[in-house]
Amino acid sequence: MSKLILVISFFLMTSSINAQSIYSFSVTSIDGANKPLSAYQGKKILVITLPVQQNASNDSLLHSLDSLRITNADSLVIIAAPSYEDDFIPANRLALLQWYRSILNNAIIITDGLYSRKVSGSLQHQLFAWLTDKTKNGHFDEDITGPRNKFLVWKDGELVGVLGPLTKLGSTTMRDLLE
Repeated sequence: MSKLILVISFFLMTSSINAQSIYSFSVTSIDGANKPLSAYQGKKILVITLPVQQNASNDSLLHSLDSLRITNADSLVIIAAPSYEDDFIPANRLALLQWYRSILNNAIIITDGLYSRKVSGSLQHQLFAWLTDKTKNGHFDEDITGPRNKFLVWKDGELVGVLGPLTKLGSTTMRDLLE
């Protein structure tokens, strides 16, 4: 038992030594507003990469995202980001905004297009660099594979979950993480 406590203590100490805070970042919304993440301290934060192609499957995702917002309105902030690596084009910004807002409530923060993947190197947005790098977030080293990747940050700013595109927003895994 004492070995287990020692191992857990070591993990917690080493995981936070180099970890940066998510609250030091900000994002620019698709309509140009600056959104400092420090404003959301004390709330859970879900960051999801958005699809940029309008179709029935992606409409369904947006409806599920809005339902998740309604269910967790008091405790969850949702940041939804279209990605340059997934074909975000600035010229389509207005059409995307109209599509997203036709389904998503204004309480969901929709960012402007961001570079989300490690392959983008220095162009990768700082938020996604933090989310995808264990040396920065203290826990996970998972890159983004496409639209629908999800990252859940707990109320204390700790990254507690990284979910791939196939994990549905209404899944048991997602519900368990949000409890």
